[in-house]
Amino acid sequence: MSGSKPSPDLRLYEKLLMMFPGYRGYKEKELVRETDRVVRDELYRKLKKSVSDLKNFYSSIVSSTGSTPASERVEKLIYRLDSLAEKTRHAPYGYRPLFHAFKVDENVLDRILEHDLNMGVTVEELNKTTSSRPSSILEVEKFLSDVEKLIEKYQSLLEERDRILSGIAR
Repeated sequence: MSGSKPSPDLRLYEKLLMMFPGYRGYKEKELVRETDRVVRDELYRKLKKSVSDLKNFYSSIVSSTGSTPASERVEKLIYRLDSLAEKTRHAPYGYRPLFHAFKVDENVLDRILEHDLNMGVTVEELNKTTSSRPSSILEVEKFLSDVEKLIEKYQSLLEERDRILSGIAR
């Protein structure tokens, strides 16, 4: 009896199913537009949760210390993350309907599937980070730095996703 392992694609698909409720898979082209919407809606919802966490953190900083460089930094992060959430919500679909001039081939869909998982993991890290507020002033710098890095990583992934869909990425 051969010890066959589950295919890497199956494990990736299972991870996507756990991360994005309603995910049905990019392979089934007739469902791609719907699953893409589900993925983007879930990413959007999670990004908005982080925005809300940051707004609460901002309120607590301003109410206790007034306007400070840290509060201004948090305010900029809120605007940046909210903008990324909206870009995610309105990002191009992974597949166009029949007779549309632009369609995505299966290789690109495989890359998008893996990319969606990376975006989901990054957003979950961001949610975890923003929901755990720093307990001391010394931790504020690390907290803000961690949030900034995750936002930059997500922004890079979102831009790469657009390049993959437009066929620019290799």
